[in-house]
Amino acid sequence: MTKIILTESHFKFNLRQNFTLSNTHMKFLKIFFGVLFLLFVIVQYNDPDPLLWMIIYGIASGIFFLSAAEIYYKKVTLGVIMVGALYSFIYIPGVIDWFTIGEAGEIVASMKVDKPYVEESREFFGLWIALLALIYLYKKS
Repeated sequence: MTKIILTESHFKFNLRQNFTLSNTHMKFLKIFFGVLFLLFVIVQYNDPDPLLWMIIYGIASGIFFLSAAEIYYKKVTLGVIMVGALYSFIYIPGVIDWFTIGEAGEIVASMKVDKPYVEESREFFGLWIALLALIYLYKKS
C-alpha cells in the first residue's frame, strides 16, 4: 500500500502567476481601453460641460494608446490618477443626493434641471471608470 503525504506546498496557489496576462493580451487591453475612452470623448458632445470631459477622457485614451505603442510614463499616469481622484471629490455631494433622494433608474434617465445630482453622479462614476482602468494600467506596467 502506497502512502500519500500532502504537504502545504501542494496547496499553494500563486494568484499573480496564474492570472498574468501575456504581452499580446495586455496590448489588446490597452488598445481596448484606448478605444473605449475615445468613444467616451465622442459622446460628450451633448454634456453640459463637454470640453472638460473630452479632455479627461482624451487623456485616459491617450495614455492607453501610447502605452500600447510602448511609450509609457508611469509618473504621468500616477499624476493623472491622483488629480482625477481629488477632482472626483467635488461630485460626492451629488452622489450622496442620488443615493438618499434619487431613484436608481434616474442615472440612466434624461437630465432634469431640478435633479442636478443625476449628472453629478454620472460624471463621478464615469471618472472612476477611467481612474480604475488607469490604476490597473499603473499596477500592471
